Amino acid sequence: MDPAPDLSVHLGWLMLLIIVAWLFACAMISLMGGWHRLAAKFRSDSAINGEEIRFASMTIGTGLFPARYRRVLFVTVEPTGVGLSVIFPYRLLHPPLFIPWSAVESAQRERSWLVNHVAVNIRGFEKRLFFRGAAGKKILEAFNANAGVT
Repeated sequence: MDPAPDLSVHLGWLMLLIIVAWLFACAMISLMGGWHRLAAKFRSDSAINGEEIRFASMTIGTGLFPARYRRVLFVTVEPTGVGLSVIFPYRLLHPPLFIPWSAVESAQRERSWLVNHVAVNIRGFEKRLFFRGAAGKKILEAFNANAGVT
């Protein structure tokens, strides 16, 4: 009679597979969604002082596969721009960003599919960023007040 298989070995492989799949998904969201392209221009490793909105939501792009960041974003709004970062489990290929107001073409309220959001257009970036709730409101207020500040 064969001895019973060691379940801990199978669980170990399963956990490894889940971790690899998670990291792959985070990387693909960054690469395909556009965060990685934004990071090439707006990566920021310095601390950003301003009003922080925790666990905010944002969508990059539209169409079939927009990159959705639901309640995983920290948005910091200050007079010179806006900082974006994601919570730890999503950080692979998602470095913190700081987008100065001088790089923002426009920010305006929009409504689609019965949802109100603030659409942000960044110069040289083909996709729009959509923010909901308090983050969208603060970004719109700060953009309107500080758009001429560099």
